Amino acid sequence: MLSMGIRALAAFITGWLLYMIGMILTTYDGLLSLIFQPLIGAVVSGIVVVVALLAGLLLRVSPFRRWWHGRRLWAMIIAGLSLFVLCFGYSLGLTWVATHPETGAKIEMLHPTAAILGYFALIFAVTNWPVRRKATGLA
Repeated sequence: MLSMGIRALAAFITGWLLYMIGMILTTYDGLLSLIFQPLIGAVVSGIVVVVALLAGLLLRVSPFRRWWHGRRLWAMIIAGLSLFVLCFGYSLGLTWVATHPETGAKIEMLHPTAAILGYFALIFAVTNWPVRRKATGLA
């Protein structure tokens, strides 16, 4: 059970760091951002980790358990693809044009669906990372 706590903490830290990087790249506006955005990032990351833990309950059902825990490859593929989309999605054309509400300027950014799914998929993979159980028994 300790390993689940460590994975949840690792997922929380990963989510918080991703949130802060995204905030700096999109909505950073000085001192107020440095004060409030870390708190908002902690709340968002905490909520996403809880949702990933709940979604991970499906991986405890017998058919999915064997598939997911059989190899770490699935978690690595999900984490790798999500990082790829988050890092290179903009360059690949997964973009969306928004209008700044105060200035009316057009802003091109990573498509919100790609950003949210990439963020959640990475948190899900880290939170539910397959851990091999040690064989217990008396020898």
